[in-house]
Amino acid sequence: MRPNRRSLKIAHSIGIVVGLALLLIGIIRLFLPLECAGHRMEAGQVCHDTNKGRAVVRTFDEQRSLRNSTDGFLIVGGAVVAAGSALLLRRTA
Repeated sequence: MRPNRRSLKIAHSIGIVVGLALLLIGIIRLFLPLECAGHRMEAGQVCHDTNKGRAVVRTFDEQRSLRNSTDGFLIVGGAVVAAGSALLLRRTA
């Protein structure tokens, strides 16, 4: 059974909201201070963390690069989800 037009509009509207939320979170995170395990990092510090149960050590620059990659994914992914949902919503209307 195919979903009706009303449920598709609701689903696409939710997609727009989720996409915009991801985009906004990614942009906001760009301006937050760099952290390691909840503690603020300064240049020259080393981050001691765990990843999948293994100890990981990252320099300040490596930690910043990892966060920038995550923020970029949130921004681009959010924009794609919002734009795709808006396009589908327009086609549904």
